[in-house]
Amino acid sequence: MKNFDSRTYSINDFLEWSDNGQLELAPKFQRKSVWTDKARSYLMDTIVEGKPIPKVFIRQKINPLTRKSVREVVDGQQRLRTILSFLKDGFVINKRHNKKYGGLYFSELTQVDDEIQTFILAYEVSVDLLVNMSDPDVLDVFGRLNSYSVTLNEQEKLNANHFGPFKKLADTVAHSNNAFWTENRIISEQNVLRMLDVQMCADLLIAITDGIKSKKQITKQYEIYEAEYNHDTEKLEENFNKVIVLIKKIFNGNLKTREFRRTHVFYSLFITIYHMQFGIENLTSPRKQIDDSDLSKISQSLEKIDYIFDEENKEKLTREENQFLEDCRRATTDTAVRIRRSEYIAQLIAN
Repeated sequence: MKNFDSRTYSINDFLEWSDNGQLELAPKFQRKSVWTDKARSYLMDTIVEGKPIPKVFIRQKINPLTRKSVREVVDGQQRLRTILSFLKDGFVINKRHNKKYGGLYFSELTQVDDEIQTFILAYEVSVDLLVNMSDPDVLDVFGRLNSYSVTLNEQEKLNANHFGPFKKLADTVAHSNNAFWTENRIISEQNVLRMLDVQMCADLLIAITDGIKSKKQITKQYEIYEAEYNHDTEKLEENFNKVIVLIKKIFNGNLKTREFRRTHVFYSLFITIYHMQFGIENLTSPRKQIDDSDLSKISQSLEKIDYIFDEENKEKLTREENQFLEDCRRATTDTAVRIRRSEYIAQLIAN
């Protein structure tokens, strides 16, 4: 027999329960972890942006002495503590997370928007309500939930533990180009769900700001950028998307049939085009601004890559072509290999 109920409650409901002593935020099975200021800010930015936050689990019990319902937070304590603290001017949203509302306490938000306080209070949180469920049953519920959970990959762990402007930028450019990744078979829809699109975009953004690095450096760079990321994220996003547009024009809808759809080859193509337009720190090939009059010629020149991958041509390849093919098959994400691939593609474009 079903002994839970799925509902939605407004943030104002939680505030009223807290003020009336009907919300218990520290039950015995809650973890003791405490969120960082960046994590708290990121949650509130998610709410003011009108995007969903994870579901909260609450056990509802009746207090026989007061005859009042008591709502015991089984999962979601830190989320609700963060929200209630913000409503009581406990902290501000980081300006790096939200330029409009950053640096303002909840009581000050009307300085920039008369309706935002009402919007936050009306924001709905999804809740699974466990009605009069016993402690053993509550623990059994979460044991079952965890049985179906998928182990987080490295990128999912990075996204769960970082909240700075670099993480947000990587998310933004990945999500805004979702159709491009999937339609061109660069990243499958299933791998998008595992955040491999965000991983690739983070990898590209690292090269854009600090030069080409091994893919192994992604975790280290997230840590560095979390502490300090002094780059114009709006400009980086603009330039990133300009390169995507150029690649679309060069391949004219045919990228999904070309060898450049391979993730590591696409990485080198993107970095090469970006270098031509804006410069990459550790590429030495001459820069040449690409405009619309160059597109047809560049498309033809890049057909050489498809020629190199064609098994029928393996006996005809030059030393340079064989080196490129080898660099597409072994140690494909090492720094030196990535640089050689991009330099070769740049040579094709220049010629």
